[in-house]
Amino acid sequence: MKTTLAGFNAGNIISDAVFTNKSTMTEAQIQSFFNGKVARCLGGRDENNEPIVCLKDFRMNTVSRPGDAYCSGYSGAANESAARIIYRVAQACNINPQVLIVMLQKEQGLITHTWPSAWRYRIALGQGCPDTAPCDPNYIGFFHQIYGAARQMQIYMEGRWFQWYAPGRTWNILYNPKASCGSSPVAVANKATSALYYYTPYQPNAAALRAGYGTGDGCSAYGNRNFYNYFTDWFGSTQGIKRPDGPIVNVGKDIYAITNGTAYHITADVWGQYKAAFGDPAPTTNDHIGSLRQGGAATLFLQDASTLTVSYLSDGKTHRFPTCDLVASWGSNCNALTKFDSDDFRRPGAGPEMTVRAKMAGDARVFVIEGKDLVPYGTAAAATAWGQNPSLYAATMTPGGASKYRAIPTRFVPGEFITIAGSTRVYLPTSDGELHYVSSFDFATHLGLPVKVTKNVAATAVAQHRTTTDLSRFVSCDGRVYFAAGGTLWRVASSGGFGVAAVDARTCALLRIGNDTASPLFVNGAGDSAIHMATGGVFRHVANPATLTALNGPGAVRVVTLAAADMAAQPKGAMLRADIGFVVTPGDGRVYLADAGRLIYLNSWLRADDLGLPRQAVAISDAAGAAMPKAGTVTTVVRCNGVLHSAAAGKLTIITDPRGVAITELSPANCATLKLPTR
Repeated sequence: MKTTLAGFNAGNIISDAVFTNKSTMTEAQIQSFFNGKVARCLGGRDENNEPIVCLKDFRMNTVSRPGDAYCSGYSGAANESAARIIYRVAQACNINPQVLIVMLQKEQGLITHTWPSAWRYRIALGQGCPDTAPCDPNYIGFFHQIYGAARQMQIYMEGRWFQWYAPGRTWNILYNPKASCGSSPVAVANKATSALYYYTPYQPNAAALRAGYGTGDGCSAYGNRNFYNYFTDWFGSTQGIKRPDGPIVNVGKDIYAITNGTAYHITADVWGQYKAAFGDPAPTTNDHIGSLRQGGAATLFLQDASTLTVSYLSDGKTHRFPTCDLVASWGSNCNALTKFDSDDFRRPGAGPEMTVRAKMAGDARVFVIEGKDLVPYGTAAAATAWGQNPSLYAATMTPGGASKYRAIPTRFVPGEFITIAGSTRVYLPTSDGELHYVSSFDFATHLGLPVKVTKNVAATAVAQHRTTTDLSRFVSCDGRVYFAAGGTLWRVASSGGFGVAAVDARTCALLRIGNDTASPLFVNGAGDSAIHMATGGVFRHVANPATLTALNGPGAVRVVTLAAADMAAQPKGAMLRADIGFVVTPGDGRVYLADAGRLIYLNSWLRADDLGLPRQAVAISDAAGAAMPKAGTVTTVVRCNGVLHSAAAGKLTIITDPRGVAITELSPANCATLKLPTR
């Protein structure tokens, strides 16, 4: 505690900025302050048999007060604590809550009192209680005292109704209520000091100043002396805080960078980087901020006001931009920078030079700026695989900065598999944003990809990916469809009804192409001459050489040989014949009845229904179709083994006269597929 008041200035007891800084304490901080001043309340009953309650535990029901030119008003509430009342009144009346706290102490000792009588709360601040008359009943009660005193201070500072201690003039101010104790001239410097004199119209004499907190002489008055003592002991200087050693300050929750005569508001998006570079802020006042040029929102793009060096603030250092083009790549420009004076600019120290590489807080990926795209790489190995230099510096980009770019799917090592955190499912990711589910690593073996898995990839890393087709033996590269077998790809004219996984160019480049000529897919098992064709999502045994020729067309037949076990595992369908029954070619699109090396046109599936044949057609090559002559149109009168039959609704009847209907001559092979009547 003070024994002298060496810094006391009767004309400037407290500055206007400190007196009206309502943001110095939160409600919780006020409550904590009260708790720290009274470790144990004695309780019990006072001299009037009323309960003794210490300030830290005091609660009451408040009433509503209308807003006016001095305070914004108050909405009454039940069971409010003293801390809450003080905080709310401070906000409503633009008074520093520390001022109200100090006044409670100097008037009734309520901050430190361990057994305060109830009457102390009723006249807590002496508001409406002159030294020479009873208290005004309108101000009785703790809430009325706090609200009334705070509002009265604003009335005093307005200077409209109270002018005899007006700032900017010298006034003779008494030492004591006894006029015989005398007075001395005081040059009142500001409104806050004049308000204190309106409230307590005495200055401390020399004896009071020498005594510190103690007793002076018979002419001493202690109100304004004690206000100064308690405030400076508990809260620091009454004149505000001078500019701190570093450039970062705060007014309540608002944080600013003050440099080069300008205040820049530091938002939450960039605060982490400023804190890493400059440390915690030092408190200042709104008046201090208001006295400076307003630079708007602080950015991470700093410029030395003397050297014009442009740098980015990241990881506690400044990082120089070699060109303004790179500044533009990072979403800013050399005409929109936060200008620091040289001392502040150099304070964090210089780090590595800026590049197009970036990182994000809480994200393991590395990002690369590519024009308007921000391309993420899942791992350092992925970045290297895509030609990025892992030794280049990656500065931390803010979420706000990242939002300026187009989001691109994460790039992984081409051809490598991943699992997503929280799941055991394996996927093949592609650079174009696909995730192909891998039901078996057999597919990787057939495609010739190494079975290498990056596990537990964050879900956010694949948020831009689409889960589409499962990985299969049929893949599409640049629109071309291939069948994979034993690490080699064979180009096919059709997937035969099997699913096709569209693979990006980077992955396709890893695959070995065995034959890049499109042809029908025929396979057999090792050591087995039986040939199968992929059609309708199954493999069907090709019945005979004629069918094979019809399906393949002129030229050599390509058969891909699979391991015996692999062939046995493939889904199988019914035997496939193209030398009989209905066929269709892709180029023509019309359906024909194949019969003894010729094609008979089927002009309606109704004719098939009449013959009792299924509405199914086997696809044969255009070349095979072109090689077979056309032989009329299928009719409802057919000749089988020299006997005429009339067909209707699947039933065939022997006739002797075709009655003007053209006769369709059928080979024994086709006749064998009909339900011919017996003689």
